[in-house]
Amino acid sequence: MDERRGDRALLERIALYRHRRELPPIQPVLVNELAEWLRAHGTDPLTYVSDLFERHQIVFVGHHTPTRRAGLFLQDLVAAAYRSGVGIVAIEYACVDDQTRLDAVVTGTTFDEPLAREALLRWGIRHNFAYREYLDVLSAVWEVNRRFVGGGAPMRVLGLDYDLDLDAVTDTADLRTSYAWPHLRSRGPVSAHMCEVLLAEVIEPGHRALVLTRTAHALTRARRLPHRVWDAIDAEVVGGYVVGAANRLYEVVADRAVTVLIHEPLPADGEQCDYALVADGVLDATFAMNDDLAVPLAFDVDRGPPARLGCTTSLDREPLGSLATGWIYLERDYERRAPTPLPEPVPAVHMEHARRYALDPVLRDRQSTVGDFAAAVSESAAAAELAWTQVL
Repeated sequence: MDERRGDRALLERIALYRHRRELPPIQPVLVNELAEWLRAHGTDPLTYVSDLFERHQIVFVGHHTPTRRAGLFLQDLVAAAYRSGVGIVAIEYACVDDQTRLDAVVTGTTFDEPLAREALLRWGIRHNFAYREYLDVLSAVWEVNRRFVGGGAPMRVLGLDYDLDLDAVTDTADLRTSYAWPHLRSRGPVSAHMCEVLLAEVIEPGHRALVLTRTAHALTRARRLPHRVWDAIDAEVVGGYVVGAANRLYEVVADRAVTVLIHEPLPADGEQCDYALVADGVLDATFAMNDDLAVPLAFDVDRGPPARLGCTTSLDREPLGSLATGWIYLERDYERRAPTPLPEPVPAVHMEHARRYALDPVLRDRQSTVGDFAAAVSESAAAAELAWTQVL
Protein backbone atom coordinates (compact mmCIF):
# COMPACT_ATOMS: atom_id res chain seq x y z
CA MET A 1 0.00 0.00 0.00
CA ASP A 2 1.25 3.50 -0.87
CA GLU A 3 2.40 5.16 2.37
CA ARG A 4 0.40 8.37 1.91
CA ARG A 5 -2.73 6.47 0.96
CA GLY A 6 -2.16 4.11 3.87
CA ASP A 7 -1.81 7.01 6.30
CA ARG A 8 -5.01 8.59 5.02
CA ALA A 9 -6.87 5.31 5.45
CA LEU A 10 -5.42 4.93 8.93
CA LEU A 11 -6.56 8.42 9.93
CA GLU A 12 -10.06 7.62 8.65
CA ARG A 13 -10.11 4.43 10.73
CA ILE A 14 -8.94 6.35 13.81
CA ALA A 15 -11.66 8.95 13.33
CA LEU A 16 -14.30 6.21 12.98
CA TYR A 17 -12.89 4.37 15.98
CA ARG A 18 -13.16 7.46 18.17
CA HIS A 19 -16.63 8.30 16.84
CA ARG A 20 -17.93 4.83 17.68
CA ARG A 21 -16.68 5.29 21.23
CA GLU A 22 -18.05 8.83 21.55
CA LEU A 23 -14.58 10.34 21.85
CA PRO A 24 -13.97 13.85 20.49
CA PRO A 25 -11.80 14.38 17.40
CA ILE A 26 -8.06 14.47 18.08
CA GLN A 27 -6.95 18.05 18.64
CA PRO A 28 -4.20 19.30 16.29
CA VAL A 29 -2.45 21.05 19.20
CA LEU A 30 -1.98 17.66 20.90
CA VAL A 31 -0.59 16.06 17.74
CA ASN A 32 1.78 18.99 17.18
CA GLU A 33 3.04 18.90 20.76
CA LEU A 34 3.65 15.17 20.61
CA ALA A 35 5.34 15.34 17.19
CA GLU A 36 7.67 18.09 18.38
CA TRP A 37 8.62 16.05 21.44
CA LEU A 38 9.24 12.92 19.35
CA ARG A 39 11.50 14.85 16.97
CA ALA A 40 13.55 16.07 19.90
CA HIS A 41 13.68 12.89 21.99
CA GLY A 42 13.04 9.93 19.66
CA THR A 43 15.98 7.76 18.67
CA ASP A 44 16.95 4.55 16.89
CA PRO A 45 15.36 1.56 18.70
CA LEU A 46 18.56 -0.51 18.80
CA THR A 47 20.44 2.40 20.38
CA TYR A 48 17.57 3.13 22.75
CA VAL A 49 17.36 -0.38 24.20
CA SER A 50 21.15 -0.77 24.36
CA ASP A 51 21.52 2.49 26.27
CA LEU A 52 19.06 1.30 28.91
CA PHE A 53 21.66 -1.20 30.11
CA GLU A 54 23.72 1.71 31.42
CA ARG A 55 21.08 2.13 34.14
CA HIS A 56 19.32 -1.24 34.33
CA GLN A 57 20.40 -4.85 34.74
CA ILE A 58 17.42 -6.41 32.96
CA VAL A 59 15.46 -4.95 30.04
CA PHE A 60 12.16 -6.59 29.16
CA VAL A 61 11.10 -6.10 25.54
CA GLY A 62 7.49 -7.16 25.17
CA HIS A 63 4.89 -7.54 22.47
CA HIS A 64 1.69 -9.57 22.42
CA THR A 65 1.36 -10.50 18.74
CA PRO A 66 4.29 -11.89 16.73
CA THR A 67 5.05 -10.12 13.45
CA ARG A 68 7.73 -10.41 10.81
CA ARG A 69 9.18 -6.98 11.55
CA ALA A 70 9.25 -7.54 15.31
CA GLY A 71 11.09 -10.82 14.87
CA LEU A 72 13.68 -9.20 12.60
CA PHE A 73 14.13 -6.37 15.09
CA LEU A 74 14.76 -8.82 17.94
CA GLN A 75 17.45 -10.51 15.84
CA ASP A 76 19.21 -7.19 15.30
CA LEU A 77 18.82 -6.35 18.97
CA VAL A 78 20.87 -9.37 20.03
CA ALA A 79 24.15 -8.01 18.63
CA ALA A 80 23.39 -4.46 19.81
CA ALA A 81 22.75 -5.74 23.34
CA TYR A 82 25.96 -7.78 23.31
CA ARG A 83 27.95 -4.66 22.46
CA SER A 84 26.39 -3.09 25.57
CA GLY A 85 27.69 -5.84 27.83
CA VAL A 86 24.70 -8.15 27.76
CA GLY A 87 25.61 -11.81 28.11
CA ILE A 88 22.14 -13.39 28.29
CA VAL A 89 19.09 -13.35 26.04
CA ALA A 90 16.22 -14.81 28.07
CA ILE A 91 13.15 -15.91 26.12
CA GLU A 92 9.67 -16.89 27.20
CA TYR A 93 9.20 -19.17 24.21
CA ALA A 94 11.63 -21.85 25.43
CA CYS A 95 11.67 -24.05 28.52
CA VAL A 96 14.38 -24.64 31.09
CA ASP A 97 13.89 -28.34 30.37
CA ASP A 98 15.59 -27.68 27.03
CA GLN A 99 18.45 -25.55 28.38
CA THR A 100 21.08 -28.11 27.38
CA ARG A 101 19.82 -27.96 23.80
CA LEU A 102 19.81 -24.15 23.83
CA ASP A 103 23.39 -24.03 25.10
CA ALA A 104 24.50 -26.50 22.44
CA VAL A 105 22.77 -24.55 19.67
CA VAL A 106 24.40 -21.19 20.40
CA THR A 107 27.90 -22.56 21.03
CA GLY A 108 28.13 -25.08 18.19
CA THR A 109 30.76 -24.83 15.47
CA THR A 110 27.87 -24.52 13.00
CA PHE A 111 24.28 -23.46 13.57
CA ASP A 112 22.31 -26.66 14.10
CA GLU A 113 18.83 -25.65 12.96
CA PRO A 114 17.16 -29.03 13.61
CA LEU A 115 18.42 -28.91 17.21
CA ALA A 116 17.29 -25.29 17.53
CA ARG A 117 13.82 -26.25 16.38
CA GLU A 118 13.76 -29.10 18.90
CA ALA A 119 14.68 -26.63 21.64
CA LEU A 120 11.69 -24.44 20.80
CA LEU A 121 9.19 -27.19 20.03
CA ARG A 122 8.10 -27.91 23.61
CA TRP A 123 6.81 -24.34 24.12
CA GLY A 124 5.95 -23.52 20.54
CA ILE A 125 3.62 -26.44 20.03
CA ARG A 126 1.36 -25.14 22.83
CA HIS A 127 0.78 -21.87 21.02
CA ASN A 128 1.21 -22.85 17.35
CA PHE A 129 4.36 -20.74 17.50
CA ALA A 130 6.92 -21.87 14.92
CA TYR A 131 8.19 -18.88 12.98
CA ARG A 132 11.38 -18.28 11.03
CA GLU A 133 12.03 -14.81 12.43
CA TYR A 134 11.86 -15.99 16.05
CA LEU A 135 13.88 -19.15 15.47
CA ASP A 136 16.54 -16.91 13.96
CA VAL A 137 16.93 -15.10 17.28
CA LEU A 138 18.86 -18.22 18.30
CA SER A 139 20.86 -17.96 15.10
CA ALA A 140 21.65 -14.32 15.94
CA VAL A 141 23.07 -15.37 19.32
CA TRP A 142 25.10 -18.13 17.65
CA GLU A 143 26.43 -15.52 15.21
CA VAL A 144 27.49 -13.26 18.08
CA ASN A 145 29.40 -16.14 19.64
CA ARG A 146 31.01 -17.05 16.31
CA ARG A 147 32.06 -13.53 15.36
CA PHE A 148 32.64 -11.55 18.55
CA VAL A 149 33.28 -13.78 21.55
CA GLY A 150 36.92 -14.64 22.01
CA GLY A 151 38.13 -16.48 25.06
CA GLY A 152 35.35 -15.15 27.29
CA ALA A 153 32.02 -16.67 28.24
CA PRO A 154 29.64 -17.15 25.27
CA MET A 155 26.35 -15.31 25.03
CA ARG A 156 23.55 -17.57 26.29
CA VAL A 157 19.92 -18.08 25.42
CA LEU A 158 18.03 -18.75 28.63
CA GLY A 159 14.70 -20.61 28.56
CA LEU A 160 12.22 -19.16 31.06
CA ASP A 161 9.14 -21.38 30.93
CA TYR A 162 8.93 -24.99 32.10
CA ASP A 163 7.45 -28.27 30.92
CA LEU A 164 3.80 -29.02 31.63
CA ASP A 165 2.90 -31.99 33.80
CA LEU A 166 0.83 -33.81 31.21
CA ASP A 167 0.72 -36.95 33.33
CA ALA A 168 -1.62 -35.04 35.65
CA VAL A 169 -4.40 -34.87 33.03
CA THR A 170 -6.08 -37.39 30.78
CA ASP A 171 -5.18 -37.83 27.12
CA THR A 172 -8.62 -36.50 26.14
CA ALA A 173 -8.59 -33.41 28.39
CA ASP A 174 -9.18 -30.08 26.66
CA LEU A 175 -6.10 -28.12 27.66
CA ARG A 176 -7.67 -24.86 26.44
CA THR A 177 -9.88 -24.71 29.53
CA SER A 178 -8.88 -23.17 32.84
CA TYR A 179 -9.69 -26.35 34.78
CA ALA A 180 -6.64 -28.20 33.51
CA TRP A 181 -3.98 -25.62 34.30
CA PRO A 182 -3.64 -25.95 38.08
CA HIS A 183 -2.72 -29.57 37.36
CA LEU A 184 -0.47 -28.82 34.40
CA ARG A 185 1.49 -26.15 36.32
CA SER A 186 2.90 -28.54 38.90
CA ARG A 187 5.88 -26.24 39.62
CA GLY A 188 3.63 -23.27 40.37
CA PRO A 189 2.63 -20.22 38.33
CA VAL A 190 4.86 -19.61 35.34
CA SER A 191 5.27 -15.96 36.39
CA ALA A 192 6.93 -17.07 39.63
CA HIS A 193 9.07 -19.65 37.83
CA MET A 194 10.32 -17.15 35.25
CA CYS A 195 11.15 -14.70 38.03
CA GLU A 196 13.10 -17.36 39.94
CA VAL A 197 15.12 -18.25 36.83
CA LEU A 198 16.02 -14.59 36.25
CA LEU A 199 16.99 -14.09 39.88
CA ALA A 200 19.21 -17.18 39.91
CA GLU A 201 20.78 -16.85 36.47
CA VAL A 202 20.97 -13.07 36.03
CA ILE A 203 20.49 -10.99 39.17
CA GLU A 204 22.50 -13.02 41.69
CA PRO A 205 25.56 -13.55 39.45
CA GLY A 206 25.45 -9.89 38.42
CA HIS A 207 24.83 -10.45 34.71
CA ARG A 208 22.84 -8.29 32.31
CA ALA A 209 19.96 -9.79 30.35
CA LEU A 210 17.73 -8.88 27.45
CA VAL A 211 14.39 -10.57 28.16
CA LEU A 212 11.99 -11.26 25.29
CA THR A 213 8.44 -12.04 26.39
CA ARG A 214 4.84 -11.43 25.60
CA THR A 215 3.47 -8.18 27.00
CA ALA A 216 1.75 -10.05 29.83
CA HIS A 217 5.13 -10.94 31.35
CA ALA A 218 6.99 -7.75 30.38
CA LEU A 219 5.17 -5.23 32.58
CA THR A 220 7.19 -4.24 35.66
CA ARG A 221 5.13 -1.58 37.45
CA ALA A 222 1.72 -2.03 35.83
CA ARG A 223 -0.68 -4.85 36.64
CA ARG A 224 -3.38 -5.66 34.12
CA LEU A 225 -7.01 -6.58 34.50
CA PRO A 226 -7.60 -10.10 33.15
CA HIS A 227 -8.61 -10.30 29.50
CA ARG A 228 -11.47 -12.72 28.87
CA VAL A 229 -9.58 -14.46 26.04
CA TRP A 230 -5.85 -13.95 26.57
CA ASP A 231 -5.91 -14.60 30.31
CA ALA A 232 -8.50 -17.37 30.31
CA ILE A 233 -5.81 -20.02 30.86
CA ASP A 234 -2.30 -20.11 32.28
CA ALA A 235 -2.53 -16.72 33.99
CA GLU A 236 -1.84 -15.88 37.62
CA VAL A 237 -4.52 -13.53 38.95
CA VAL A 238 -4.06 -11.95 42.39
CA GLY A 239 -6.53 -9.46 43.80
CA GLY A 240 -8.27 -9.18 40.46
CA TYR A 241 -5.09 -8.35 38.53
CA VAL A 242 -2.81 -10.46 36.34
CA VAL A 243 0.66 -10.93 37.79
CA GLY A 244 3.41 -11.43 35.23
CA ALA A 245 7.08 -12.40 35.52
CA ALA A 246 8.32 -8.79 35.37
CA ASN A 247 5.82 -7.77 38.07
CA ARG A 248 7.32 -10.38 40.40
CA LEU A 249 10.88 -9.46 39.52
CA TYR A 250 10.22 -5.75 40.04
CA GLU A 251 9.01 -6.50 43.58
CA VAL A 252 12.51 -7.84 44.33
CA VAL A 253 14.90 -5.70 42.29
CA ALA A 254 12.86 -2.52 41.66
CA ASP A 255 14.19 -0.43 38.79
CA ARG A 256 17.09 -2.72 38.06
CA ALA A 257 14.42 -4.14 35.71
CA VAL A 258 12.68 -1.99 33.11
CA THR A 259 9.96 -2.43 30.48
CA VAL A 260 9.97 -1.49 26.80
CA LEU A 261 6.95 -2.32 24.66
CA ILE A 262 6.75 -2.73 20.91
CA HIS A 263 3.85 -0.72 19.52
CA GLU A 264 0.72 -2.70 18.75
CA PRO A 265 -2.96 -2.62 19.74
CA LEU A 266 -3.68 -3.04 23.45
CA PRO A 267 -6.22 -5.38 25.07
CA ALA A 268 -9.64 -3.73 24.74
CA ASP A 269 -12.32 -3.44 27.37
CA GLY A 270 -14.41 -5.95 25.41
CA GLU A 271 -17.35 -3.66 24.80
CA GLN A 272 -16.81 -3.57 21.03
CA CYS A 273 -13.79 -5.75 20.22
CA ASP A 274 -10.74 -7.42 21.77
CA TYR A 275 -8.22 -4.79 20.67
CA ALA A 276 -7.89 -1.07 21.42
CA LEU A 277 -5.82 1.60 19.71
CA VAL A 278 -2.89 2.78 21.80
CA ALA A 279 -3.77 6.15 23.37
CA ASP A 280 -7.12 6.01 21.56
CA GLY A 281 -5.29 6.48 18.28
CA VAL A 282 -3.36 9.65 19.16
CA LEU A 283 0.06 8.06 18.70
CA ASP A 284 -0.79 6.47 15.36
CA ALA A 285 -2.36 9.71 14.16
CA THR A 286 0.79 11.64 15.08
CA PHE A 287 2.98 9.41 12.94
CA ALA A 288 0.45 9.39 10.09
CA MET A 289 0.25 13.20 10.06
CA ASN A 290 3.99 13.87 10.25
CA ASP A 291 5.97 12.37 7.37
CA ASP A 292 9.27 13.54 8.85
CA LEU A 293 8.96 11.26 11.91
CA ALA A 294 11.33 8.40 11.22
CA VAL A 295 9.99 4.87 11.58
CA PRO A 296 11.16 2.85 13.42
CA LEU A 297 11.49 5.17 16.40
CA ALA A 298 11.99 4.58 20.13
CA PHE A 299 11.18 7.04 22.91
CA ASP A 300 10.45 7.36 26.60
CA VAL A 301 6.81 7.18 27.63
CA ASP A 302 7.34 7.79 31.35
CA ARG A 303 8.00 11.48 30.86
CA GLY A 304 6.93 14.34 28.62
CA PRO A 305 3.74 14.36 26.50
CA PRO A 306 3.71 10.56 25.88
CA ALA A 307 3.38 9.90 29.62
CA ARG A 308 0.05 11.73 29.62
CA LEU A 309 -1.46 9.79 26.74
CA GLY A 310 -4.37 7.84 28.18
CA CYS A 311 -6.22 4.94 26.62
CA THR A 312 -9.85 5.08 27.69
CA THR A 313 -10.80 2.17 25.43
CA SER A 314 -8.21 -0.32 26.69
CA LEU A 315 -8.94 -2.85 29.38
CA ASP A 316 -6.98 -0.96 32.05
CA ARG A 317 -7.51 2.65 30.93
CA GLU A 318 -3.95 3.48 31.95
CA PRO A 319 -1.66 6.16 30.47
CA LEU A 320 1.40 4.95 28.61
CA GLY A 321 3.65 6.20 31.40
CA SER A 322 2.25 3.57 33.76
CA LEU A 323 2.69 0.70 31.30
CA ALA A 324 6.34 1.08 30.35
CA THR A 325 9.45 3.21 30.43
CA GLY A 326 10.09 2.96 26.69
CA TRP A 327 8.08 2.50 23.51
CA ILE A 328 9.20 1.24 20.10
CA TYR A 329 7.18 2.30 17.08
CA LEU A 330 8.43 -0.26 14.56
CA GLU A 331 5.79 0.04 11.87
CA ARG A 332 2.36 1.42 11.13
CA ASP A 333 -0.52 -0.97 11.64
CA TYR A 334 -1.25 -1.34 7.93
CA GLU A 335 2.38 -2.38 7.36
CA ARG A 336 2.19 -5.34 9.74
CA ARG A 337 2.99 -8.68 8.14
CA ALA A 338 2.69 -12.15 9.56
CA PRO A 339 5.78 -13.93 10.81
CA THR A 340 6.99 -16.63 8.43
CA PRO A 341 5.77 -20.13 9.39
CA LEU A 342 8.52 -22.71 9.40
CA PRO A 343 8.09 -25.33 6.68
CA GLU A 344 6.93 -28.53 8.34
CA PRO A 345 6.93 -26.97 11.83
CA VAL A 346 6.66 -30.46 13.32
CA PRO A 347 8.89 -33.01 11.56
CA ALA A 348 7.35 -36.47 11.28
CA VAL A 349 9.89 -37.87 13.75
CA HIS A 350 8.48 -35.57 16.47
CA MET A 351 4.76 -36.17 15.83
CA GLU A 352 4.15 -38.26 18.94
CA HIS A 353 5.78 -35.60 21.08
CA ALA A 354 3.83 -32.83 19.34
CA ARG A 355 0.48 -34.54 19.79
CA ARG A 356 1.18 -34.91 23.48
CA TYR A 357 2.13 -31.27 24.03
CA ALA A 358 -0.46 -29.57 21.83
CA LEU A 359 -3.35 -27.78 23.54
CA ASP A 360 -5.86 -28.16 20.71
CA PRO A 361 -7.83 -31.44 21.07
CA VAL A 362 -7.80 -31.86 17.27
CA LEU A 363 -3.99 -31.77 17.23
CA ARG A 364 -3.75 -34.05 20.26
CA ASP A 365 -5.76 -36.70 18.45
CA ARG A 366 -3.80 -39.78 17.35
CA GLN A 367 -4.99 -39.20 13.79
CA SER A 368 -3.51 -35.69 13.47
CA THR A 369 -0.91 -35.24 10.76
CA VAL A 370 2.15 -33.16 9.98
CA GLY A 371 -0.11 -31.13 7.70
CA ASP A 372 -2.55 -30.42 10.52
CA PHE A 373 0.21 -28.85 12.60
CA ALA A 374 1.45 -26.84 9.62
CA ALA A 375 -2.07 -25.55 9.01
CA ALA A 376 -2.44 -24.54 12.66
CA VAL A 377 0.80 -22.52 12.56
CA SER A 378 -0.23 -20.85 9.30
CA GLU A 379 -3.61 -19.93 10.76
CA SER A 380 -1.93 -18.40 13.80
CA ALA A 381 0.37 -16.38 11.56
CA ALA A 382 -2.57 -15.08 9.54
CA ALA A 383 -4.44 -14.13 12.72
CA ALA A 384 -1.37 -12.20 13.91
CA GLU A 385 -1.20 -10.21 10.67
CA LEU A 386 -4.91 -9.39 10.75
CA ALA A 387 -5.07 -8.49 14.43
CA TRP A 388 -4.89 -4.75 13.76
CA THR A 389 -7.88 -4.99 11.39
CA GLN A 390 -9.95 -6.22 14.33
CA VAL A 391 -9.69 -2.82 16.00
CA LEU A 392 -13.15 -1.68 14.94
